[in-house]
Amino acid sequence: MLSRIFDHFRGNAVGYVALFAALGGTSYAAVSLPAASVHAKQLANGAVTHAKLARGSVNQSNLVSHSLTAADFKAGVLRAVSAGGPTGPAGPAGQNGTGSIVMKGTSTGAAVTAPHGASTNVPLSGATWTQGANDLNLVTGSVDLRVPASCTGSFGNALAISVDGVANTFAVAPTAPASATITVPFAVSEIMQSGAGKAHTITASLGNSCTKSGEDYTVSDVKVDVLAFH
Repeated sequence: MLSRIFDHFRGNAVGYVALFAALGGTSYAAVSLPAASVHAKQLANGAVTHAKLARGSVNQSNLVSHSLTAADFKAGVLRAVSAGGPTGPAGPAGQNGTGSIVMKGTSTGAAVTAPHGASTNVPLSGATWTQGANDLNLVTGSVDLRVPASCTGSFGNALAISVDGVANTFAVAPTAPASATITVPFAVSEIMQSGAGKAHTITASLGNSCTKSGEDYTVSDVKVDVLAFH
């Protein structure tokens, strides 16, 4: 009998070597255990031994119901891990990023009709301020527009916002939805640092390039804000 086993092993030596390598080279690989049944604590305490694995005798009686706990570590190990490393040096102070609204301009009086083929001024109140020498100013806001029922030959209709008489930003005056009143935001624009304090004035006008009678816009509730960043 032993001679037949030896002959069988000798005839399949290569296969047995490959199987042994694939299983990790130990008898542990030949043992099948229930899922999640072996914990680090049991291995550390010697409940699961090489001898038991070799003879296939490991069972639930060799296990307990809990896994690795703080008690299994030397005093202070877990505490040192959770505390993290030492605090690094403080970095340099950042720049002052204070910002504020320095101007709030609004349209005055009744809604303004902006007829076709013309540029119509829209009066504003509170639309002046003084820019700080090293301040960056941003211009933003919105306008309510009543869109005409139709607009023929239109191109580039917009409420233009000028600073000291120079065009700075705008709000597009759309041709749809027809006969509806909509709120349109301005494109945010900037006024760069001047190096010296400077007074500014904002004005507004609506350019209507529609070509036929009755193709008019109605302008109301213009709001212009200037934000200063120091």
